[in-house]
Amino acid sequence: MEAKELIENFKAELTCSICLGYFTDPVTTRCGHNFCKDCLLQCYEQDDATLTCPECRGVIRYSDIVLSKNLQNLSITGKILRENLLSPALLTTCDQHGEKEKLFCEQDQKLICESCLLTEEHKDHQVLPLQMAADKYKKKLQETRNMLQRKKEEFKETMKKMRKTEAYFKEDTKFYKALIRYEYNKMHEFLYNEENQHLQKLDQEIEDKVAKVEQNKAYLSQQIQHLQRKILDLEENMDKTPLEMLQDMKDILKRNEELLFQEPEIIYLTYTTYPMTALTEILKSYTADITPDPETGSLHFIMPEHFKSLKYGLDPQDQSDKEERLEYFVTMLGTQTFTSGTHYWEVDVEGQTEWILGICRDSVSKNGTHSILSADVTAIIGLKVENQILFWSPKDCFYSTPSHKVGIFLNYDEGNITFYDVKEKIILISFPNLTFGGPVRPFFSASLFNKGSTL
Repeated sequence: MEAKELIENFKAELTCSICLGYFTDPVTTRCGHNFCKDCLLQCYEQDDATLTCPECRGVIRYSDIVLSKNLQNLSITGKILRENLLSPALLTTCDQHGEKEKLFCEQDQKLICESCLLTEEHKDHQVLPLQMAADKYKKKLQETRNMLQRKKEEFKETMKKMRKTEAYFKEDTKFYKALIRYEYNKMHEFLYNEENQHLQKLDQEIEDKVAKVEQNKAYLSQQIQHLQRKILDLEENMDKTPLEMLQDMKDILKRNEELLFQEPEIIYLTYTTYPMTALTEILKSYTADITPDPETGSLHFIMPEHFKSLKYGLDPQDQSDKEERLEYFVTMLGTQTFTSGTHYWEVDVEGQTEWILGICRDSVSKNGTHSILSADVTAIIGLKVENQILFWSPKDCFYSTPSHKVGIFLNYDEGNITFYDVKEKIILISFPNLTFGGPVRPFFSASLFNKGSTL
């Protein structure tokens, strides 16, 4: 058997079957197979997974993993022997001068002999000894490999985010479907068909969007595998002799450079809100005659700090009075109080850029300052941002088309208050399972800085 074949066979015995490179910190399992320690532990990525041998699929306990120092020393020796014994024998001969090609021309990315160096073709080129060139480009391959590894981790992190997003999306749509059912239960029997059609549309939308997520997850998984293969190819190439490693070096680096420009995509999931036939007509059957209480004109509500920060981030103008702008909202309470039953009223917010609507306990004083995050207050905030309205509440935050009129439905006995876009006939947000614990009153708030509009 030739020396080259013996050395290659020796290398095969010292190669990790996972990374396909010489062993690094090798460990031996109870079943007798050897792997790099990090390679084996990478197979155990999930907390609830069982660590199994990549070779025989036998169950591995951590106590069964033994570090092999002798195998580590053999790997180092084998690598040195292979580099020193095979490299000189594999030097190619220059076709033009018949000499061994011991130099590497960086401009032409090719091996040359010493006589080639004196020719006009290579006279002013940057030329390195073979081993020096191999060391230099091995570092470049290592850097590319590290970048690909980071890119792989980026794709894996995106995969995790997509799974979390998908789970949240499915849970959120369950809540939205429950709201739809609640609204249709208030309608007459002939509206049941519309309810079913509405739910079917939502189910189809959910199915289509989840299918799109699955496609994106499959693409991310494919890219992760592709990047892993490229990483393994580079690692294998780095273990080759300098001559083997430098073959097609320019194309190898170019192909991997293209992969580094790819970016993973996250699909943001939203669902459509559909108008409900006769919604406002039915709600108006519960209309309550609300009149403002003139004695509450000096009552103010304070905005939450995190909403102020959001507003400042959305406001493109550099306002010197930002700390003051959203500090107070002038508030007017309704004269009526409710202790039972169902009630509905509408508020015209056209022309308003910042407003708050909701209910509060009658215990809220007519004069003074209160936070809208108080347990005595249930409300939503409307903030005009360009051509949209940002709706905010302590439980949700979303964008919608500008609402000229907001409907408010209070079911005191069931502990529910729901807000609607009257024109579009859609639900904006609902607060179920509330405990009022006494009389409540409607209120209307507008920012001190709204101009030319009234509630």
